Amino acid sequence: MNLTYNALCAALVLLVMLTQPTRAQDIQIFEDWRVSCEAPEPCRMAQAIVQPSTRRLILQVKIFKGEKPTALITFPLGILLNTGWQYQIDGNPAKVVPFEICNTEGCHAGLELTPALLSAMKRGSQMKIRFFDAAKTEVDPKISLIGFTKAYGALK
Repeated sequence: MNLTYNALCAALVLLVMLTQPTRAQDIQIFEDWRVSCEAPEPCRMAQAIVQPSTRRLILQVKIFKGEKPTALITFPLGILLNTGWQYQIDGNPAKVVPFEICNTEGCHAGLELTPALLSAMKRGSQMKIRFFDAAKTEVDPKISLIGFTKAYGALK
């Protein structure tokens, strides 16, 4: 009986979600970047890296324009935090950045996009990211910068 009740509740929640009006959404694709504007939230551009074998999200990058352009990078839970993470655009020197906070969605770090960093991202082809899992194994996802300039220009 409890299983039937749980299934019924789950079906009811799904039905309510499907019948609720959705937010107005404007999505554009620029090569490897996706720009979405979902009112009332600010527009953002994003790219996600998923491990093909497990379909687990390894890394997600969201970029917001605003007065101070910022990247919000989300890492999976269960990573080594005391080493921070690093990024490198093409052959430029790598920079180490600390993690800021972890919650149920993952561990997050903000990165201010200075004019120099934005310029490097617009000119670059790849942003290499490095962090370590709990077993101290390097995880090295790569963010494509193809389409970055056009996607950034489309942000409102």
